[in-house]
Amino acid sequence: MTEQEPKAQARKVLGLPLVAVAVIAAVVLAAAGVGVYLALRPGATSASGPCMAVTGPDDTAKAEAVDCAAPDATFKLASTRSLDEVGCPEGAYREVRTGTELLCLMPNFVADTCYDPDDANSAFVVADCSSENAIRISEVIEGTTDPSGCPDGSGLGYPEPPVVFCIETPGA
Repeated sequence: MTEQEPKAQARKVLGLPLVAVAVIAAVVLAAAGVGVYLALRPGATSASGPCMAVTGPDDTAKAEAVDCAAPDATFKLASTRSLDEVGCPEGAYREVRTGTELLCLMPNFVADTCYDPDDANSAFVVADCSSENAIRISEVIEGTTDPSGCPDGSGLGYPEPPVVFCIETPGA
């Protein structure tokens, strides 16, 4: 065996794992890119879409993606539309226009949590259940728009993504 043969063998042994690691990394990055594209493309839907903080009323509203656990994460992105589309799907969506698209937002409601209206931002904020105007989300039912699964049929349904928020009024 010549002096260069062990070096060539070492390069083959080391080169194979490095190539494999590079290929795996490229596949993972490509999959992540496709996942981000699918989640954010026009018409995309996901019950667990990015959470949004919205400030300002109506036409002057600004939306910013935030951590879903943040106190100002009052909305979830239900879908996006191009600006030339008429609006969001039928339902109580908050519409926010950016410079490039229409964001269709739904409440970031959590089961067993109470909320008060936040009129300044057309949203709801977490509140004490004893508050006069509080609503309580007793259950979140994904995959349907039919509120009949809620106690007394009291629910708010969204078609995109299909979800029902079961609502109680503890102060009433």
